[in-house]
Amino acid sequence: MNGIWSVKIERLETRLAVGIYEDEQEPQPMWVSVTLTGLAPAVPDGLGDCLDYEPLCRWLASEWPRTAHTGLLETRVNEVFDFAFGLDPRVQEVSVGLYKQRVSRYAAAIGIERTTNRGEHTRAMQNASARNREASENVASIE
Repeated sequence: MNGIWSVKIERLETRLAVGIYEDEQEPQPMWVSVTLTGLAPAVPDGLGDCLDYEPLCRWLASEWPRTAHTGLLETRVNEVFDFAFGLDPRVQEVSVGLYKQRVSRYAAAIGIERTTNRGEHTRAMQNASARNREASENVASIE
């Protein structure tokens, strides 16, 4: 029998190059919180029966910081969704909070949060891909 399990990673510290300002071109300290929700055995026999958080933690802390700069936190959140849904087909919903540290004298951190399910995320990425192809075709036809 399966149960609904949630795995929470809270305020994992990482460094990312993200933002629209000149001083945000270099990696800056960030906190990321992630919740994975999915179906897995209610009484697991071993790690293979569980939603394993270690690969996601390793990626967030070690691999993700080596990616190229991007202007929007929203892009970074979508990267987490891509990775998290790719980890395990049993993951059905992912929540991500991404917070810039030390950007305001008024707050300890400022960030964004979003929750999506596997189907919504797949459709959103397909729609974005189609818009990008359409934009490229329009540019090509002008040239």
